[in-house]
Amino acid sequence: MSTKREAREFCLQFLYHFQLPSFQNDKKQIDQEEIFERVQEFKQTLDIDLKPDAQVFVATMVKGILKHHVELEEILVKYLKNWKLSRISKIEHTIFIMAIYELKYHPETPGKVVINEAIELGKKYSTKESSSFLNGILDNIFKQELNRNE
Repeated sequence: MSTKREAREFCLQFLYHFQLPSFQNDKKQIDQEEIFERVQEFKQTLDIDLKPDAQVFVATMVKGILKHHVELEEILVKYLKNWKLSRISKIEHTIFIMAIYELKYHPETPGKVVINEAIELGKKYSTKESSSFLNGILDNIFKQELNRNE
């Protein structure tokens, strides 16, 4: 498994965990150093060994997602035709937010790679049917919202 794939998977687990009600206030006040500490603690609870560059990737993703969360949610809601945010599973919601963040703020990663990684996470942690849902929404966001075609 690639380092970034491991990092994305860990990021999904961490952000899913971070959605628990007890963390809602923390999400608004957490700084870069504290994110790194929390990532380290969470990594130990899962007994995962991430390479240093994967840890940096996770910390960057988490910090960026928390910083831009409102904007990322607005983009997602805009493209959820005939769906309400409340109807989407927490896993799919987290995958969407991660992918939208990476598509928007990490253009050095090809969009097709980001979307494919999101689909793979959906297959592993959600349902097989989620792959077409994730693909359709993320592809529209990528092409229409970010005006990128690859």
